Amino acid sequence: MRTTRASWQVGGRVRQWTRPGHGPRVPDVAPPPVRRVLFAPRDLPPLGPDVAGDLPRYRQWQPAREADRLARRAGPVPGALAIALLMVMAQPDPAALARSCRSLGRQTSDRWQLALALVGDLGPAAETVATAELGPLLAGQVVVARCPAGTSQAAALTAAFDRCTAPAVALLGVGDRLAPDAVALLAGALVDADVAYGDEDLTDADDNDDGGALRQPALKPDWSPELLLSTPYLGRPLAVRRELVATAGGVADPRSADWEHDLMLRVTEKASGVAHVAEVLCHRTDGPTNGGDDPTAEGHSRPVAAALARRGETGSVEPGPVPGSWRVRRQPATRPSVSAVIPFRDGARFLRTCVDSVTATTAGVDLQLVLVDNGSVEPETHSLLDQLATRPDVVVVHDDRPFNWAALNNVAAEVAGGEVLLFLNNDIEARNPGWLDALVAQAVRPDVGAAGARLLYPTGQVQHAGLVVGLGGAAGHVLAGLPASAGGYLGMAVLTRDCTAVTGACLATRRSVFDRLDGFDVSLGVDLNDIDYCLRARQSGLRIVYEPDAELVHYESPSRGTSGSVGDIGRFIRRWEGIIAAGDPFLNRHLTRLNSSCALRGPDEEGWWQAWRSTLGTS
Repeated sequence: MRTTRASWQVGGRVRQWTRPGHGPRVPDVAPPPVRRVLFAPRDLPPLGPDVAGDLPRYRQWQPAREADRLARRAGPVPGALAIALLMVMAQPDPAALARSCRSLGRQTSDRWQLALALVGDLGPAAETVATAELGPLLAGQVVVARCPAGTSQAAALTAAFDRCTAPAVALLGVGDRLAPDAVALLAGALVDADVAYGDEDLTDADDNDDGGALRQPALKPDWSPELLLSTPYLGRPLAVRRELVATAGGVADPRSADWEHDLMLRVTEKASGVAHVAEVLCHRTDGPTNGGDDPTAEGHSRPVAAALARRGETGSVEPGPVPGSWRVRRQPATRPSVSAVIPFRDGARFLRTCVDSVTATTAGVDLQLVLVDNGSVEPETHSLLDQLATRPDVVVVHDDRPFNWAALNNVAAEVAGGEVLLFLNNDIEARNPGWLDALVAQAVRPDVGAAGARLLYPTGQVQHAGLVVGLGGAAGHVLAGLPASAGGYLGMAVLTRDCTAVTGACLATRRSVFDRLDGFDVSLGVDLNDIDYCLRARQSGLRIVYEPDAELVHYESPSRGTSGSVGDIGRFIRRWEGIIAAGDPFLNRHLTRLNSSCALRGPDEEGWWQAWRSTLGTS
């Protein structure tokens, strides 16, 4: 059996360490010469407008996309459920009601019901409007619940829910317009799921159904339980099996000011599947939907706090960084020990900054620093290591083999004693206390495989806010170049959320997960080994979480040339081609993969990707 040798130093003593080679962690033979490509130095390109910032293009795309869907629509899906649209009307607004009713009358599926709750004395106007717009469809497809004046939105919604008979329900605001195929697509999605949601935008109240005033398009990610704690991103349309609503405690909790968010959290907790229909199916009118004007009021935080309590999780809930969002500060039952693994070769200035800043911002954490010296030759680096090796919380591993990021980290992980492994680049600087607590609190959760930090360039631009597979080729950083003060499209840069992968420049994972996955794959020695690790974790049923409360500065300069392994990229694409072709689930399929902007996808992006792939010799 082949063994790998390295030396490690702690407390001023140098020891030899031998580990039998096993699994993919250490190659059994010397790796072949790495064919590498050097990318020319460049300034970080300006981040273009996202889809919400390019409304002329969106207003052309959306109706064309809808027309294309309608032209290609298939027949009804076997087993599709009928859906009752629940609507509460507390103020007379015949024009808004007529707009919603017209959109129902245009549905390509007749498997719908309108359950209309009328609050107070609205006279016959509402039913007259419904009759005029829906005509012969009214019989059996519209039920009315009359509620006394002063009835809360939640109570009126419950009355409408009690009157309807369809096996699934969906929320519809007065004035909201559904796309003609909305009911058909949502009903089809519910065949294999308990909850289904679609994309949406906003429209002016006086819009004449022509789409000219559409704005704020929300092209959402697929199901992300972490993002739903941060914000009620499921929005509308949201369709749920009726029996699940009943099992989850009813359609609305009258104690909660934000009943809509509360409903989303309760039903998804019990759902066997949550489906996303990645099409714009609802044009909402602007204005509050949950009652109350202060989203930071105590009643609005109740849904998130209640969800944590139901799940047996401890944490505080605070107003989030963008409107309508929340920040959950988790508090694990115990504080695990952490080993920070930091590979380097020379660069004493960076290493000193990294070690000093990490130490200064992690008071109270049982933290070990495992420094992996990959053949440093500069006297300044040797002097620094001599000083650091005298610290009881520092282990220095000397590994002079040819650079292989995965192998260096795997060997160091064997020496590390922490319950949580934190892989850090040596050019990281920590400026704010609490970042490691936030990251570790995510990593120790039993359903989380890895957690990643929010990384900023020294210039104040976002470097890492989660990785997208297929972005820019194999994988890329979404919203790279965004100003640090901006939330990004749908708050992606500042909200805690699920993602497909996070960068190994700062990645926390439980030792038990690392051992189960057999560490990083050394056949990807230079590139994409961190993303491969995350994909294997997801393949095993674990989630990957981006935690922006863990904010660090990364000195990887965008103006400095970088290099990458063509072989690693080719191997990665061959291994994960199915995942790349399917599209990253956490970036809507209608958004571009050419760059990190979250702009609308171009018409020939698939052709671009195939052409790019051919340059690697992998096609």
